[in-house]
Amino acid sequence: MEKTLTRREQVREETIEKILAIAREEMQKEGVAALSLGTIARRLGMRPPSLYTYFDSKHAIYDALFRRGFLEFGRRMDERPYQDGTLRQNLESVMTTYMRFAQENQDLYQLMFQRPVPGFVPSEESMAVSLGQLNASKEQFAYLLEGEDNTLTIPFEEARDLVIAFEHGLTEMHLANNPDLPVGEGRFGKLIPQAVQILLDAWQK
Repeated sequence: MEKTLTRREQVREETIEKILAIAREEMQKEGVAALSLGTIARRLGMRPPSLYTYFDSKHAIYDALFRRGFLEFGRRMDERPYQDGTLRQNLESVMTTYMRFAQENQDLYQLMFQRPVPGFVPSEESMAVSLGQLNASKEQFAYLLEGEDNTLTIPFEEARDLVIAFEHGLTEMHLANNPDLPVGEGRFGKLIPQAVQILLDAWQK
């Protein structure tokens, strides 16, 4: 049974949500590494020291957003299309979902995958969420390969890392060159099918 929050607990949760929402707005506007506790406090109408009753440091805010980012990323991967399809369909779906998540959440994407904040190290709890998503993708990738008539010419882990490199590289180039075009369009955003074909050709017997 879900616990009913007291009024004080509800106000605290609402304030935390406001802090994180403002943090994201500022990161999107000024850059991920430029987040300012003073700016957040000013927008909330409170003194900066008051923020420490909700987050003990700026890195704690980054950590909360890092964890939430991976939870949302995992949800999108769990709900992506063609999970019961062919290896080709699945690889295209994975890369498309990754690129679309990055385009729609560029602040979280940078925090999760680019290390833009000097000195920021995710907590054990947040890293567990991140690694859980990575392990889930590895398990699904292994399952898909078992059902395909192909033989990897390189170790499994290297094959998985190449998929990550392809999806990340195309995403980075798409965001750098055509950030306003939808996935599937633009110089690099349209290359997902070709990237998948290169991988499949390399894995054929």
